[in-house]
Amino acid sequence: MDNPDYVTREEAIRALQIKPATLYSYVSRGLLRRIKDRDQRRSMYLQEDVDRLKARRPGQPVTADAAAKALRWGEPVASTSITCLDSSGPCYRNRKAIELARSGASFEAVAHLLFTGLWQPAAGAWPRVETPVDTLKTLKSMGKGIEAADFSKAVTRAVLSLGMQGRGATELAGEGAEPERLIIQTVAGCMGFLSSHGRFFPRREGESIAAQVLGAAACKPSAGAVAAIDEMLIVLADHELASATFAARIAASTHSDLYCCVGAALCAHAGSATVAATFAVDEHVFHPLSKRNWNEMHALVKQRGTTLFGFNHPLYPSGDPRADYLLELVSRLKPTDPKVPMVLRFLEQARTESAVLPGIAVALVVFARALGMPSGAASALWIISRSAGWIAHALEQRTQGYMLRPRARFVGGDTTAMYRPG
Repeated sequence: MDNPDYVTREEAIRALQIKPATLYSYVSRGLLRRIKDRDQRRSMYLQEDVDRLKARRPGQPVTADAAAKALRWGEPVASTSITCLDSSGPCYRNRKAIELARSGASFEAVAHLLFTGLWQPAAGAWPRVETPVDTLKTLKSMGKGIEAADFSKAVTRAVLSLGMQGRGATELAGEGAEPERLIIQTVAGCMGFLSSHGRFFPRREGESIAAQVLGAAACKPSAGAVAAIDEMLIVLADHELASATFAARIAASTHSDLYCCVGAALCAHAGSATVAATFAVDEHVFHPLSKRNWNEMHALVKQRGTTLFGFNHPLYPSGDPRADYLLELVSRLKPTDPKVPMVLRFLEQARTESAVLPGIAVALVVFARALGMPSGAASALWIISRSAGWIAHALEQRTQGYMLRPRARFVGGDTTAMYRPG
């Protein structure tokens, strides 16, 4: 099997210098991702996971080794009461995200739960917060034609503008008009830059965030579509200590205002694997897939699906329940894009025949296409939903009262040699 992303069982054992039983233990714990070879007779293991496990150098002090591993899908390094993860997906303040989505709760109610720990299931649309005049000028100056790949940067500029003119200091002082809501409605309105509107789409009074998102995307805000957006936003609102969330917490720990914390998260998100995967799925899977190249595309996602398209999430060896839920939502919708049913059949075959399990990037692309959203909308949806989690973690970090400042292990050799007399 010509597969640059995977190695054989023997190669993995040899590279890691472990016993077969240890290899199977790594797989069962989700530390090592596995697929079946084309003939279904042998297992192949992801090279990326092998390299990560191999990086655990023998002979290191236990404490140093544990600390180093903790920053690479390892043991927890921070305390939080916001979200925990298990095989069923994220759990917000002891309430399962998927169950919250199924309950018909609004995204606003779940965001409030994340921010405060208070559950108000009947909460509906937030009162509209006036966008500062100077921020509106900044948004207008962006003009039309923002590239989808630059969406994160455009949103970062908008959010940082919200904290200008002394508003950041006001937020830190606990004053000001609902900064959390202002940030989220601003991020949602930026979806308009990707659509036929070509501009920021402000939220109307009494309009929910889900309805604003659909309006900004130039999609018809039917009751079914609004409900689907609400459910998607809820399921993806937080995922514990993801890289961008960690960036938000680091900024908060240095006493940055909420606008800077979300800006830091957005900058980290701009380079995330999820962003790259959404574009890759759209360009290399969704659009080119046809009955003629079906087998060829199946081989592609089997061989490169994990690294290129975000299949097989390392935290969910049996499949990402968030992605599965979004695809279930799509199956209940009447898709705007006629290609969606074919893609759903393709993903199901990849799952059943090759154990290639779709991740969030894959599910978001299909979800966005089913609703007729513009190119790049999948990544934008991810940002809008996750902004709630970033805000919640920044607020929580403030209460912990210390600066996040990990140490580094120097590996550059003997520094004393630089000062020895010649």
